[in-house]
Amino acid sequence: MKNYLVFIALICFAGSAIAARQTSSTPWDRSSAMAAARSVNIDIEIYEISNVSSLSDGEATVKRLKQIETRSDWPMPAREAALYKFTRSLRELPRAAVAAEVMVHLHNYQPQTLVPHEDHGNTLVPLFNIRGAAAGIENGWQRMESAADAVVLLEANPDELVSEYLKTTNSNRRAGYLDSLGQANMADVEDVQAAILEKLDQAPELTPMMGVTAVRTLDMFAIEQLLINGHGAGLSSTLKQLDQQLQRSETAALLIFAVQQAPAQNASLAIAAWWPRLKHEAVIRDLLVEKLADPALGGAAALALAQSPDIQTIKILQDTANGETLEARRAQMALDINRDRLVGEFQQ
Repeated sequence: MKNYLVFIALICFAGSAIAARQTSSTPWDRSSAMAAARSVNIDIEIYEISNVSSLSDGEATVKRLKQIETRSDWPMPAREAALYKFTRSLRELPRAAVAAEVMVHLHNYQPQTLVPHEDHGNTLVPLFNIRGAAAGIENGWQRMESAADAVVLLEANPDELVSEYLKTTNSNRRAGYLDSLGQANMADVEDVQAAILEKLDQAPELTPMMGVTAVRTLDMFAIEQLLINGHGAGLSSTLKQLDQQLQRSETAALLIFAVQQAPAQNASLAIAAWWPRLKHEAVIRDLLVEKLADPALGGAAALALAQSPDIQTIKILQDTANGETLEARRAQMALDINRDRLVGEFQQ
């Protein structure tokens, strides 16, 4: 933590000087820049920095980095390739092994080798994003430190982990808490899950944490509450993980629950995640056909049914597609999507 505070202080101090230290950047053709980067052996230099000079000696390490940056016998892409590879190598080390000054230097590095963006040719981007790599290292360290903090919280009071998760908005800390929870003993996971169940309806931001516990415990009531009160991107990935863990009959029961009782958005996610394994279950198919006329769920039902090419489903959709009702139009949409998909597969 001490090194982290030093790092933040140095970033703030250095920030005011960044503009003054910027140098002109030269646009490169991407292939030419890569060829220049490969024209010298950078591995020897990286090895020497990592092993000859102690990374905890900030002054010495920064001096060596500056020597690479100013090597006149190396083209600029090779210099930055070396800096980039060195930066990425730091992810294998704990924060305490790397001086804060080293991270500040990398974080403030001004890229010189700029190439056209692969999708937007008029925009220039760094070929070797050293600052981005340094930020990634810092994020990883925060995540590992938070996972260690979570272990202490779990040993002392599992409920407190839920409170700490809610208090922070730092995504690295939250990810670290989830990492630790994924490895915790089942008794602690169950305690955390119980604490989440008391708060989830008022704190949907607990969805990722609830998802981790649900995948561990496979508790049906907890999963039902996740379907009712869960929210956000983490919900979809959790439902896919649950599909790999649950028995098919359990997943079918949960999908019926979701369609009948969960908010439409969550039910749609459940249909998308679970239908592929359940598409041969007649009761699920019939339920989705019934929902074609539903203003909120009909679209999701149609998209799911479009993935089922079996003759019985096609016949039901054809019978339903007669007319101008919303149900008929969605049934026809499912048939059209199914036909276009099959044609595309045949042409391939």
